[in-house]
Amino acid sequence: MWTARTKVGWGLLLFLAVLMALIGLRYFVYGSAAYFPRQREVYEARTFGLLVHIGAMMLAVVSGPFQFLRSLRERHLAFHRALGRVYIAGALVGALGGVYMAQFSASGAVSDVGFLLLGFGVLIATTYALVRIRTGNVQSHREWMTRSYALIFGAVTLRLYLPFLEAAFGEQVGYAVVAWACWVPNVVVAEWFVRTRLRRRREPPRGERLLRPAPQAL
Repeated sequence: MWTARTKVGWGLLLFLAVLMALIGLRYFVYGSAAYFPRQREVYEARTFGLLVHIGAMMLAVVSGPFQFLRSLRERHLAFHRALGRVYIAGALVGALGGVYMAQFSASGAVSDVGFLLLGFGVLIATTYALVRIRTGNVQSHREWMTRSYALIFGAVTLRLYLPFLEAAFGEQVGYAVVAWACWVPNVVVAEWFVRTRLRRRREPPRGERLLRPAPQAL
């Protein structure tokens, strides 16, 4: 059962995810007018890759929070699975777009590598989550999906941290720092959550769930 603090945390997670998606819409609505001035030429030359990356990540970041709802998983399993497919497709396509766009980031090699590792991290974590559920390992699937979404949420934390980091260090250095700061702390928090919370209440393998005997009528 969720506590009030957990409900507030989930609500904040969803709010920030939706807000990020709404911010991302400006790239589709306003086109190059929405691009960062120092990246406008880069983005205009690679508009397709940029929009694929942003659009897919918007799907993943908004659908992700609903996958953490136990009530949704238990009462509406078909919907949970369908939404999970949307999340995985968005995460994988968005990550591939991110890997491609990483080489053109605004602050040179430092930010290039930071975003490249982020993209590969999403690909690895999401693929592991998919493989684990395909083999019926629900517990491992939940753990890897948590890691995957922590990385996906880097799209949100980047926009939260960037104004402060650029104000503190300037545009060039601030952007280089945020290329790492937007996802490394997220992974640390996710790993803490997996080890201290998810593993307290371990999920049985999918086969065991199906084989559980039905309660006997009195």
